[in-house]
Amino acid sequence: MIKMIPGEWRDRYPRLIDEMHRLRRSVFHERLKWQVSVINRWEIDGYDALDPLYVLSLDEQEHVIGGLRLLPTTGFNMLNDTFPELLPDGARIASPLIWESSRFTVRMTGDTRVDVPTISRATAELGLALNEIGKAASLSHIVTVYDRVMHRMLMRCGCAGDPLGPPQMIGGVETYAVLYEVGPGWDARVRNLAGVANVALEPDAIGAMRARLLAS
Repeated sequence: MIKMIPGEWRDRYPRLIDEMHRLRRSVFHERLKWQVSVINRWEIDGYDALDPLYVLSLDEQEHVIGGLRLLPTTGFNMLNDTFPELLPDGARIASPLIWESSRFTVRMTGDTRVDVPTISRATAELGLALNEIGKAASLSHIVTVYDRVMHRMLMRCGCAGDPLGPPQMIGGVETYAVLYEVGPGWDARVRNLAGVANVALEPDAIGAMRARLLAS
C-alpha cells in the first residue's frame, strides 16, 4: 500500500515519519556506511526541511517497508546541489516538468517478494507510484541518483534509468544520475516484472504538492 505525505503534513503522521527516518538510518548509516547525518536515531538532512513529498510503501499492518522523497528540480535538490559532478559539463536540471527522487529505501527483511526475486513488492509499488505521481503532476521525467549495484540490478530487470553521464566515484561508490521518462513504458515494465496490479494515489496529497509548486 502506498501512503503519500507532503512534508507540511508530517505532524499528522508522526509514527510513519518516525519509521521512515529510522529505516533510512538502518540502510544508509548502518548497512551502507554512508557519511550521513543521524540525529536522535533518524537519518535526516537539510532537504527534509524543504517539505518534500514523501512516498511510503506500507505492509499489511501499515508499517513502513520502503520509501522515497520527491522534490521539484526548480529548487534545491541533491543532484544539483550535492552531486553536481554527476551532471555533464556543469549543467543543472531545473525544470517544472522534472522532479527528483531521493533517499529511496526498502527494508531488507520482512518485505513480501513477488515473482522475480530481484525486485520486492515495496520496490515495485514505489516505482509504480512514482510514475502515477508523475502523470498526475503532468511531469515529463523523474531524475534520481543511485549506485552501481542498484543500476546493475535494475538493468537485469529492464527497469534502469537512462544515465545522464558516465558514473563518478562518490564516497568510494560508483554512482549514476539517471532519468526516467514518465509514461506507459515505465508503467508496463514494472507491472510485467512484478505482477503488481495498481497503486492508489491520494488526490489531496497531489493537490497539496501542486499548490506549493504554483506558489513558489
